[in-house]
Amino acid sequence: METRRPRAWSVLALIAWATTVSAWGPEGHTAVGILAMQQIDGTARAALNQILQSTDPDTIEELCNWPDAIREDPSWEWTSPQHYVNIPRAATNYDRNRDCPDGLCVTEAIKKYAQELQDPRLARNRRQQAFAWLCHLVGDLHQPLHCGFADDRGGNSIEVEFKGTTVDLHHFWDGRLIRDRSESTGALLASLAGPPPQSDTDARAHSWSPREVDRWTGESHRLAQNVSYPESLGISDAFADQSWSVIQRQIPLAAQRLARILDATLGKGDVDVSPTVDPCTDQPER
Repeated sequence: METRRPRAWSVLALIAWATTVSAWGPEGHTAVGILAMQQIDGTARAALNQILQSTDPDTIEELCNWPDAIREDPSWEWTSPQHYVNIPRAATNYDRNRDCPDGLCVTEAIKKYAQELQDPRLARNRRQQAFAWLCHLVGDLHQPLHCGFADDRGGNSIEVEFKGTTVDLHHFWDGRLIRDRSESTGALLASLAGPPPQSDTDARAHSWSPREVDRWTGESHRLAQNVSYPESLGISDAFADQSWSVIQRQIPLAAQRLARILDATLGKGDVDVSPTVDPCTDQPER
């Protein structure tokens, strides 16, 4: 009789699975993780297998959704702000001093957990958690309303009607539309099949800089400004189709960027920690 190998991250699994809603729904977060695993280099994969003891799809699914599973546990309540960042409606870019002064937001959390995953001095379960957070939060960052506006709680306060049911706008983007267009994670992955989106980042494919996360945040915020709100409270077919096109781009883009972080922190790439350059002066920011 075959014995099922226990999860390497059993420390995490001790926490009961809560009925919370993911940024992309479980299917979306799983897709980000699985697509990223298909792109990482061999060195990063070997390191992850040592840390997680497996990178099979079941392990990736559980880990990449774990940060939502713990949100209702009182001891993890403090992590809730890590799933999003609020940016003023009129702003076009993320500014840490303005938008995340305490460092407790999705943008700064990605940088934090990337550093923890890379640190061999940390205990294995700490690095397992860091991977789980990193996979999940890179997905969160690419859902536009996770970089939205405080006054409507990232669309949570706006009720819309979609196919005869009432849902808040945030959850329409999180998972309602995905479940309408894809009946399973496998179907979602099939709909995203094809080459990953062309990278618009550093020319060195395996190089990654934590400051890039600021730019990614600004990109999602501009999507929140420009394409994430319907003209009326009734979701039209045209708006649903447009939103689906955005989702089909954002999930693979999140996966590609997650893979770059993993290659840089665990693989053959490198983490660029040089000072941020002010594009106006071409000089390092002070």
